[in-house]
Amino acid sequence: MQKISLLNFQSILIYLIPIFLLTGPFLPDLTISISGLIFIFVTIKQKNYKYYNNNAFLFYIAFCVTCIISSLLSKDILYSLSSSFFYFRFGIFALVVWYLLDNNKNFLKVFFIFIFFAYCLSYIDGLYQYNHGYSMLGFKSIPGRMSLVFNDKMLLGGYLVRTLPLLIGLLICNFSFSKIYIVISSLILISTDILIYLTGERTAIGLLLISTVMIIVLVNKFKYIRIVTFCITILILTIITINNPIVKNRNIDTTLNQMQIDDKLDSAVVFSNTHQKLYINSLSMFIENPLFGVGPKMYRKHCSDSVYEINECSTHPHNSYIQLLAETGIIGFSFLLILFLYFSFVILKQIYSLFFYKNRYITDYQVCLVIGIFITLWPIAPTQSFFNNWINIIYYLPIGFLLHTVYSKKTD
Repeated sequence: MQKISLLNFQSILIYLIPIFLLTGPFLPDLTISISGLIFIFVTIKQKNYKYYNNNAFLFYIAFCVTCIISSLLSKDILYSLSSSFFYFRFGIFALVVWYLLDNNKNFLKVFFIFIFFAYCLSYIDGLYQYNHGYSMLGFKSIPGRMSLVFNDKMLLGGYLVRTLPLLIGLLICNFSFSKIYIVISSLILISTDILIYLTGERTAIGLLLISTVMIIVLVNKFKYIRIVTFCITILILTIITINNPIVKNRNIDTTLNQMQIDDKLDSAVVFSNTHQKLYINSLSMFIENPLFGVGPKMYRKHCSDSVYEINECSTHPHNSYIQLLAETGIIGFSFLLILFLYFSFVILKQIYSLFFYKNRYITDYQVCLVIGIFITLWPIAPTQSFFNNWINIIYYLPIGFLLHTVYSKKTD
């Protein structure tokens, strides 16, 4: 009875994650911490060590240890350890999802209901923000930008684009190919595409294009739905852009101006002058501390050092790869690079299998999970701080589902 009640309690906590993410960092971080502690207690009590004794988790722990060593070598040990010491909780969160998929036969269906509900809230509030300039709870929007439903952070586009592959995977997994399936999936895709564009988050728009191309190339039946819905979306967005100068200015004009893309191509910069200066600053830190970097979370304390000769400073360099080079050195950076190369290999193998053998290396459901992880690993995009708790919960969510398909039963 105790096992059942704890399992149900953990399940409810994880079901709520998609909604809690719309409130900001506190509730989802508290939720994964509580569910992680329960998971550790239950698995140790049951001597169920399969979740820890596998290559994926051992690889992850090695990365966590590297980050801690980097913190211990930093100039402000306690400050740096505040990011690295408990970073393992995100990996445990992925294991919790895997554990619940193993032990709760209804987890996939119920989780889909909750994430779909979170998307519906986002659609309603996003359209309200577009028309009124503030959310239904009164959070003011920046022109051309949109906040989370229950928080003033302008992160709605990033939330939607990074969870969309998981939502599509759950659609494929939970529903048979029928007329109602086509209608529901089409409405989800078109609505999400439009809302991501309206949020004005250019990174989210770029990642949406990448994931769309990957779904069309790598997925079986669903690709035709995606082709049609994307064409409809392009038509609708063209009309919106022509008729809304704020959206056009944010998504097109500002992007071209910041990247200095004009007739003088040799003057182009990486995303913007600010981004480029932050990247140069980060590489200088890496050169000074090549093995373990300056320490997690320490970029903000080093970026104003006169030795780097830069007049731009920030809490982080806005790119995960550049940040890990600066803060954890080549050793920490190598973990992220290995993951990117591994998932690139998986994708290439899927393409090779589809085009030369007419079969699939991994299932459509797994493809969607891999896409969700791959856009997280995509190196050419501005990102939040690598150690930010809110974004890490989104990063690690599809990993738990993928671990279940690899180490437990296969799901199509």
